[in-house]
Amino acid sequence: MRLNIYHICPFGPGFNIGNFMIQQSVRRMVSRLSGRGINFITVPASGFGSKAGLTKQIVFDINQTADGVIVGGGNLFENGEISIDRTALQALRRPLLIYSSSYGRIYGPDLSYVRRTDAISDADLLSLLQRADVVLSRDEATQKHIETLMDHPDHQVGGCPSVYISELAAAEFGAGRSAETRYPMLAVRNPEQMNVPLSQKIRVHAFSEQCLQILEQRQGRQAKVLCNDQRDIEYAMSFGREILYTSDVYEYFQILDGVSEAISFRVHTSLPLWSLGRPALNLSYDERSESLIETLEMTPFDLNLVRERDDIHRKIESRLDSFPARVEAPARWQQLRDTQEAGILRFLKLLEV
Repeated sequence: MRLNIYHICPFGPGFNIGNFMIQQSVRRMVSRLSGRGINFITVPASGFGSKAGLTKQIVFDINQTADGVIVGGGNLFENGEISIDRTALQALRRPLLIYSSSYGRIYGPDLSYVRRTDAISDADLLSLLQRADVVLSRDEATQKHIETLMDHPDHQVGGCPSVYISELAAAEFGAGRSAETRYPMLAVRNPEQMNVPLSQKIRVHAFSEQCLQILEQRQGRQAKVLCNDQRDIEYAMSFGREILYTSDVYEYFQILDGVSEAISFRVHTSLPLWSLGRPALNLSYDERSESLIETLEMTPFDLNLVRERDDIHRKIESRLDSFPARVEAPARWQQLRDTQEAGILRFLKLLEV
């Protein structure tokens, strides 16, 4: 018999392709390990009233029709992303896996870490953790915060399943684009959607233009501008280059397959590019990005946009010069994958009871 698994995942107001890519990564990883057919029942984490998150209605539906429930991945513990009814959660009678969800802080005006104003409350997060059977934190910063709340008996760092997404591309797409037809690309983020100090925010557009010029000088062709989110589109058009946007994972792979070299404000553009072996410089500006990069041992491919303010143009060029023609995954990726798979198998075992 097929399994019914409710999948609580972020959508967000901008239909961010990063969220949809993570969703597909989670489902393929779980499906491959289950050995059975699975009906994934998608539930938006927030924004749809009673039909979102772990509200009374959703918990009732899970108890009636589901074998289990997965929460994640994505930034579900930030951005006000998940709705939780603590009373209803106590009545949940199906196994629960928290998979690759993150919690991180942002930089304050003095460049020290401060708590986000839209972060999940500790009380809500604790109630979710207490009910979870298996917890796979996305990164070490999330792990540390969870450990301040409780000592969960089955909690480990599992990384992000999107770093293995190249397997999806290999299985479901044909031969890749030839190197001669690839293009440089800047993956942007609208500064109005960036939680960075104002002194940094007002510099983002000029800095992004510099990044485009660096890519174009290196590659000898015009760069393209990628929007992960609909809220990036108007901002991206201000650069006068061709813009790219999709909310479809398959189209997203076609875009990434065309990239020769990239600079990215979006960690979930950097990760699949690395997975595909493409050289990409990630620009981090908050704890959730920094911690994920450190967890994946990809710090040589990252530049902290907030702290590295002096001579940043030269630093970007130096980093790009140091990149190999093809990026190889470090051994850490396989270690994290083993942790993910073991946690998923423990969760799936609970569905057989």
